[in-house]
Amino acid sequence: MIDESVAPATRWALAFLRGLVSRGVRDIVISPGSRSQALALVAAELADRRLLAVHVVIDERVGAYLALGLAVESKRPVAIVVTSGTAVANLHPGVLEAHHAGVPLIVVTADRPDALRSTGANQTTTHIGAFGVAARKTIDSAPPGADAEGAGDACAAEAVSAAVNESGPIHVNAQFAEPLSSTLDAHEFDSVTPGELPAAVTARDSVEVAVADGTVVVAGYGAGARAEQWARELGAPLIAEIASGAHFGPHLVTDYRHLLSVPEFADAITSVVVVGRPTLSREITALCAREGVAVTVVRGPEAHPYRPTERAHLVDGITVTGDGDDLAKSWALPWARRSRITIDEKFAEPAANVEGSLAEKHADRADFARQEMLIQRQPVTPEMFVRAVWDVTWPHDRLVFGASRLIRVADSILPGKPLTVHSNRGLSGIDGTIATAQGIAAAAMADPEATQHGVTRVVLGDLAAQHDIGALANVRGRIQVIVGNDGGGRIFDDLPVAETANPTHFERVMRTPQNIDFEAAARAFGLDFHRVTTRGELTAALSEFARPTLVEVVLPRD
Repeated sequence: MIDESVAPATRWALAFLRGLVSRGVRDIVISPGSRSQALALVAAELADRRLLAVHVVIDERVGAYLALGLAVESKRPVAIVVTSGTAVANLHPGVLEAHHAGVPLIVVTADRPDALRSTGANQTTTHIGAFGVAARKTIDSAPPGADAEGAGDACAAEAVSAAVNESGPIHVNAQFAEPLSSTLDAHEFDSVTPGELPAAVTARDSVEVAVADGTVVVAGYGAGARAEQWARELGAPLIAEIASGAHFGPHLVTDYRHLLSVPEFADAITSVVVVGRPTLSREITALCAREGVAVTVVRGPEAHPYRPTERAHLVDGITVTGDGDDLAKSWALPWARRSRITIDEKFAEPAANVEGSLAEKHADRADFARQEMLIQRQPVTPEMFVRAVWDVTWPHDRLVFGASRLIRVADSILPGKPLTVHSNRGLSGIDGTIATAQGIAAAAMADPEATQHGVTRVVLGDLAAQHDIGALANVRGRIQVIVGNDGGGRIFDDLPVAETANPTHFERVMRTPQNIDFEAAARAFGLDFHRVTTRGELTAALSEFARPTLVEVVLPRD
């Protein structure tokens, strides 16, 4: 029998959230608002019962990116709840990134009844279609009535199924009429039981790829470890971007930008297997566009698979035929060896003569101490910066790169290492990096299968930090926000416009240098702070992560 004292909005909210939990959703991000109060209050009760993890974020834009990070790391759909009006628009950047990256989100916007649309009612706009093509599916749920519980559960079932199978954002627009909420008896929550996600129903289009001279494997965003495995099976060189999930293994070629210009290597390429979506270099696009080079693209969940040429063959997977072990000795390994030699020569780490520390003569020991002091006092360069972060990061840690020059530096010089590396490469936007990293950190810490919880490090430039400065309010736990401050958008220095534009105008409207006091920002948000100018200071700062910390690394500005 229906308890008529309970508001239909609350009955729908309970049924909807119970439906999400029972179908495997574990996290929900909530921003405050009047129209969404029923969902927020029910979610809070479920959180008290440890049935749902609730993440409260004031700024909806930050909340969307935090949900994105939670979903990327947990590999589960994450729900977001906001009120009506501009709150919906604030979600758009994060929803766009999720759409292009293929990350499942369930975006719940609380709305007024459709009868009030286009009537000038306060805080009322058109939610339907607000996300355009970025919403893989839109569900406009009518104001709940007598069948509020059935309608809420059905809506949850449809939303979860769509998020899993469409692998992207699903928009649920929930229309609520007053009263907007009411209390529930405690026993109403007894029926909420966590369940598992439904299995995705997908068609698999796989092709055979034979072991042969001239094949190269390229791993872009979303590739994962399968790309490294296929490279070994094919006996092929592996060009794996730093955030591909495949930047490791004996066939890895870090110095690929240079080697693709060396005829001895580049002219021998006859086919390319691309896994995921490369985003960090023009050289890969140029390689795939060459006449006579066959291109097979193994697509992922992204909205628009990589399509460098109309000749590219899009598939869901490959099956390797033949044995690549013998071929690797003459084909893949020479690429990998040349790459390692070149990188070691270009970016050799300085070291004092250790034997000097053990010398009998005081002068020799003093000379060793002076050498070591000079090394530790070296100004930090971008290369030194990313290498130091890479060296202190372990497989149980998480590393997040922003869309700054630093990710390209890392991609160009860092050796192979099986780390979990994330970056928002769906649209490669500069915004939302800190919030995404916090979502990743929260999901990693909550993983019940993890045997060891590490630290999450987010590496970004000063402009990317400014874009997401409000996200510092949500930074919690073992996380380091490491800002490379080089006085603006130095990534534009590599574009042709840098050579042709008026230098004064270029500095003002392209580099756009900021003047944020990062120490004051850290204090304002309750974070520890370190300002780094030398190698020694960098090493010391990276070792302190018991509390959430902001590290400002001062980089050259010329």
